[in-house]
Amino acid sequence: MATLARAEAADVNAFLEMVSRSCKRRKYNKSKVPVFQTRGQIVAYSSPDSTYAVTKKFLDEAKASILIGIYDFTAQYMKELLIKAMRRGVRVSLMLDLDGRTGETDLFNELVKYGCEGVPAPSCANKEVSYFASSHEKVIVVDGEWTLVQSGNWTDNSIPQNESDGGDPRQFVPGNRDMGIAIKSEPLASYFTRILRSDIKLEQAGAHIEGLPPGLAELQEIDLLEAAPKALPIKLFPSKRFNPAKDLKVVPVLTPDNYVDVIPSWLATARKSIFIEEQYIRGGQTEIGAILAGIAKTMKANPGLDVRIILARPFPGKRFDKEAAEIRQLGPKFGLKLGANVRILNPKRFVHCHNKLIIVDGQSVLVSSQNWSDTAVLTNREAGLLLFYPEVARYFAAIFDGDWTSGLKTLPKKTNGIFFAPESLGTGKTVRLAWGDYEEV
Repeated sequence: MATLARAEAADVNAFLEMVSRSCKRRKYNKSKVPVFQTRGQIVAYSSPDSTYAVTKKFLDEAKASILIGIYDFTAQYMKELLIKAMRRGVRVSLMLDLDGRTGETDLFNELVKYGCEGVPAPSCANKEVSYFASSHEKVIVVDGEWTLVQSGNWTDNSIPQNESDGGDPRQFVPGNRDMGIAIKSEPLASYFTRILRSDIKLEQAGAHIEGLPPGLAELQEIDLLEAAPKALPIKLFPSKRFNPAKDLKVVPVLTPDNYVDVIPSWLATARKSIFIEEQYIRGGQTEIGAILAGIAKTMKANPGLDVRIILARPFPGKRFDKEAAEIRQLGPKFGLKLGANVRILNPKRFVHCHNKLIIVDGQSVLVSSQNWSDTAVLTNREAGLLLFYPEVARYFAAIFDGDWTSGLKTLPKKTNGIFFAPESLGTGKTVRLAWGDYEEV
């Protein structure tokens, strides 16, 4: 019978710092990002509740093409869905930020072997062609008409295999808090296809790379597990489909192209509320500090403004002190007090807060891949959608409210982390660490 065997975790934080995203990058020419008006169908979804069920349905129903740009792809069951699509004659194209993560390169090469068009992203992980620090977007275009944009990678925790849309409490698979949006619009799908294809061409213009990019050693990942959440989210949310009666405004929000042009000015329009759910907030960095100062200014001009921020708990070990200090400094620096304005996503209900969500006044919502670091808003390739549609904003606000209600009002105590060896998975009490979900990008 399997037992919970403790594992040595001394090198956990060292591993998280092994992948350097500082490199000499080629010049990227920013593009002008159009604004779209659409009344196409919309599907809103979240992890761990519904992302897998929604994504599986889209992939299973694809008739001609699936185009993917994603940062981290290690979930084997997602690979099988793509192989299943290719067996039906669907053309699958994958641009992946290949950094030598254990298992990811083998997965990538297997898809290529079976006919997938596979291209390593032009990021610092690519030693031949680097235009971005990280290619951190999570975008899927299906049949040239549906665009899926989300915060979650294709890892076991960001797209946990809950077959039932909304999750079955009797056999629920825990995971990260992540969110996604799908929009049926040929013009929008065409735009994101051009963006992804343009990035693919940037890579292909350099030296062709087979499998692992030259000069990047295979990472020797530490295969560790941590205790699984003991409780469900306080409410499980199935995805929701919307059929707008009139055109609504949709703004693609890209890094490096227009994030810092669009988001600060949008936040400044808030009069009632700003809800933010992020993995972390690097308030000491220049651009993020400026965004937070802008929120503080808006709060001062609107004393009744309800600002709430949910963050991930500080990672155990050496990173804990730095991340805890950043959270504490949000109060004296920007008037965002722990408990009143800032809470920690409850680790008893979720594996990790990997979300990148902003809701303003309950009227508009951003679902994106951008963490709040200067790299994420300035030098990565990132992608999001800003929707001016109250019904979708209210859907995500209801999920946010549950996370806020159950969130921790104080920082957890510092620990070095309690990790377990791989054989503990058989106890049903642990989940694997998905390292890409915790990296600083």
